[in-house]
Parts: sequence; C-alpha cells; structure tokens
Amino acid sequence: MRCKPMIWLLGYFLLIGAALGLVAAKTVRVDPFFHYHKPLTDEYFYTLDNQRSQNDGIVKHFDYTGLITGTSMTENFKASQAEFLWGGTFIKVCFSGSSYKEINDMLAVALRHNPRLRVIVRGLDMGMITNDKDNMRFDLGQYPTYLYDDNVFNDVQYIFNRDVVFSRVYPMTKAAGEPDFASGITSFDQYSNWMKGARFGKDRLFPEGIPPMEAGDPVHLSDREAERARSNIEQNVTGLAEEYPDVSFYYFFTPHSAAWWMKQVQDGTVYRQIEAERLAIEMILSCPNIRLYSFNCHDEITTDLNYYKDPGHYGEWVNALVLRRMYDGQDLLTADNYQAYLEKELQFYTSYDYSQLNDQPDYEDDSLAASLLAADGLSA
Repeated sequence: MRCKPMIWLLGYFLLIGAALGLVAAKTVRVDPFFHYHKPLTDEYFYTLDNQRSQNDGIVKHFDYTGLITGTSMTENFKASQAEFLWGGTFIKVCFSGSSYKEINDMLAVALRHNPRLRVIVRGLDMGMITNDKDNMRFDLGQYPTYLYDDNVFNDVQYIFNRDVVFSRVYPMTKAAGEPDFASGITSFDQYSNWMKGARFGKDRLFPEGIPPMEAGDPVHLSDREAERARSNIEQNVTGLAEEYPDVSFYYFFTPHSAAWWMKQVQDGTVYRQIEAERLAIEMILSCPNIRLYSFNCHDEITTDLNYYKDPGHYGEWVNALVLRRMYDGQDLLTADNYQAYLEKELQFYTSYDYSQLNDQPDYEDDSLAASLLAADGLSA
C-alpha cells in the first residue's frame, strides 16, 4: 500500500514527460523558425513574418546562391527580379531599422553556412556611416539569441515557447489537416514588403506644405566621427568582402528624398554627411569584389515625393530600378568618377530650391508614380 503513492507520482511525472516530449518533437519537426532544418513545404505552410526569429534559420538552412539584405529600405525588393537578372536562387533577409553590425553579423553566418553563395545585394543607409561599429538596435526588441547559437540546452526557450507552440506549431499542424490545404511558404517577394496600405507623395510628407527654409551654418566631420566611421566600415562593410574574395558584393547607398536632404541643409550637417560618404566610398572602393552604387544624383527621383512615403522610404518601383541599374552597371562609383559625383551631390542639394516642392502634384493613385518612372525610361 505504501508504494501506491509513489507509483501515482511516478506515473504523473512520466505522463508530463511524455507530453513535453511530444510538444518538443512536434516543434522540432514543424520548426517554424528553421532552427533545425529547412521548411517542410510539402507538409506545412510557413508564414514568413518575423525577421529576428526567422532570418538566422533562413540563411543557415535554405538553398540559395544570392542574398538581398539591408534595412526597411530594402524590404520591397523582389527576389524573383534578382533571379531573373543574376540567375540562381535568391533569398531576402532584411532587418528593419538595423545597424551595419547587425547586417554584417547575419552575412557572416550566411557565408559560413553556404559555400554556394555568390551574389550579395545590400543597402547602406547613409545616416548610419558614423555609427559605432558595435551598435545594436536593442530598442527594437531583444534578439532571440537562443536561436542563433549551438547550445542545445537553451533551445528549451524555443521548443517550449508558448507563442511558438500555440501561435505557430499548433495552427500549422491543424491547417495541414484541412481538406483544401495548400502547403508552401511566403515568397521572398512578399516577405517584409510593406507596400500594402502605404501612401506616398507631398501631402503625406508635408500635409501643411513645405515650410520656409534657411541653410544652417556648415557642420563638418570631426576627427572622432571620422575614426568611428572608419571602424564601422572596416568591420561591417569591407571586412567580409576581403575574407570572401570570390563573392560579388553589390552595395548601394539608399536614395533618400529631397525632404531628407532639406533637413541636412537646414542643420548644416549636409557637409558632414557627404564627408562621411566620401570616407566610406574611398574605403569600399579598395575592395575589388564590392561594386558600390549611388542614385543620389538622380534628382528626377529624389525630388519627386510621389516615390516616397516619408523622407527616406521609397516605393517598390525605386527598388526595381535600383536592382536593374546595379545589374547593368549603371550608377557605379569608381576611383575615376566618385570625386565628381560627390561634388555634384553637394552642389545640387545645397543649391536646390526646396520651396518648389510645394508646386508638385500629389497623385491620387500612387501607382501612377511607377508608370511615370517607366515612361522616363529609368525603371526596370
């Protein structure tokens, strides 16, 4: 009789252990964040919607020869267009608001795990050039680092994660049993794309009109800022290119709108910005396998606010243009032309009459901007 409580207790723990084992086994098999293996797209449908949890598994376990990355400025790229241009298979793994280090760390993982990777397309946000080389955007939320390492013990945070089990594994398993179920995965054209519901144009950026503007006193790059920029570029931009000379890196400065440049002119920091850009260009051009592009001197784009939903973010029509022109080798910065490019850039944005943006029409149908871009012969 004394053994009966012990038997019940042992049975209880065995039952709990079996239940936990089933949960763990199911999470590992479905693996919605690709921590253990590539997606089982013939059995389940995988929704790509969590960059910090899914990108690491994507670069480790997917099959690809090309990769697109950057901040939200790159989220509207279409992997299918890159595949059409370069051939092979592309993934798109962006980190909204990320620092240069965050992008570089992910690229290092991708290059270590995939020797077939040959083409990398990356946007470089100009406002981040002088950031500290180790800057991380923890203000956007904590990274699930337990997904990034090889420590099997902290995987309990994944396989027994309430949100993973009840918001991913269970509904994915349930959906797979429905009679009209279609397995698969979110395409890399759709993943991270923010175009749906976005609104563009002057009235979006300046609902009360462009205010009068006066140029501020010139602010130049300090020695401390220059050293910080050198460290940032060396560690997070050129370092991997030097380590992987057989990989082609297509980098571009993300083209901000005239509204962004207007603020630089007002603050006087336009001089500091272009001096930092010069430093970055000179360092990047020392790497023969990096092709660096800039579209800042395409003022027919940067001054048309119908392409922008805010001072920095442009519509997917501009992404398509950027990809096409990079592939074609247009707007490539070289040792022979970058000085003239910087002079033209500075002269244009410091002398431009920003008040004329008030006379710009704001298209009721934002898709008209894409049509006009095509009519100008600039689009893809």
